[in-house]
Amino acid sequence: MTAPISINTEQARRMGQHIVALNWKSAGYDTINAALPPDCTDEQAIDYFFFTSMLLFDFKNIETTLPDGTYLKGTNVFFHLAKHAPEIRPDFWSAALATMPDDDYNRAFSLTHNPAQPTMPRMDERIALLRDAAAKLLERWDGSASRLLAAHPNLKTANGNGLLEVVQRTFQGYDDPLYKKQFVFLKALDVTGRWQPRDPENIQMPVDYHVIRLALRNGTITVHDPALAAALRENQPCSAEDEAALRTAIMMAYDEMIRSSGLSVYFVDEVFWLVGRSCCHYARPPRCAACDFSDCTVQPAFGYTCPGKCPLAGACLGAQDEAYRSLLEPNVVTTYY
Repeated sequence: MTAPISINTEQARRMGQHIVALNWKSAGYDTINAALPPDCTDEQAIDYFFFTSMLLFDFKNIETTLPDGTYLKGTNVFFHLAKHAPEIRPDFWSAALATMPDDDYNRAFSLTHNPAQPTMPRMDERIALLRDAAAKLLERWDGSASRLLAAHPNLKTANGNGLLEVVQRTFQGYDDPLYKKQFVFLKALDVTGRWQPRDPENIQMPVDYHVIRLALRNGTITVHDPALAAALRENQPCSAEDEAALRTAIMMAYDEMIRSSGLSVYFVDEVFWLVGRSCCHYARPPRCAACDFSDCTVQPAFGYTCPGKCPLAGACLGAQDEAYRSLLEPNVVTTYY
């Protein structure tokens, strides 16, 4: 019997070599430091990334234009609000979150500073995750994410007490078995020079909806189950079992791409995440062969002069085949991504 999902190892390697051939260097990591509130100490920055990373889910269709004319969408809206949250109260990104009133949370995540009109969706869930994390951080690590890191310098250990494992089973905001938000947290610490684990070989791709969509479309995994493929194309609700199987296969496919190409996991994540939110977005036709350059975050991130089509089109199966190109990420309600 054919498995419902398989990894196309050769295609994963082909995509990796295509990225190598682009010869890109990331200019986008500066945006991580730029997302920090001003005058952060290293310890405050680590707390900030610890708490904000667990909120990185369900940013679809969130957009705004600031008074200065700057257009923001999704994650950029979130970090604009997070950066300015200490203006609501200076101790916002600290263990004070354990007892902070709802109004302070909702005011901080409102573009109008009106607690009755938060900009971020699912605020009740976000507040619950932050309170849970702050309370447990206080209980076990004196309210400090830096102490958490110092206590667990390895990501995985033989006795199951590595950082990934401890954080996954301790904090509701990090309970994803594939560690997506933990890997984003680690990326922020690493690329800003604030912390690295002793075992970086255990870092994997943070698999979110942009990364999933690109893996489905570029053919690094293949969906053999006709019913599942139809549900993906039609944006129908997906079962938790199918979603988990897809994400697991995709993580394995990206592992092969990274291993065979020699590229950094964080760099590959940056490429696919940015292409996914620009060239191969869920809300418009993919720009395989033609692009109007609107809403592009790829060019500034890599100093890339675009010829007017997706930079991955030369290796992407979806650029040539509608069966791949029409696939969308699973339609699920989750806090994992």
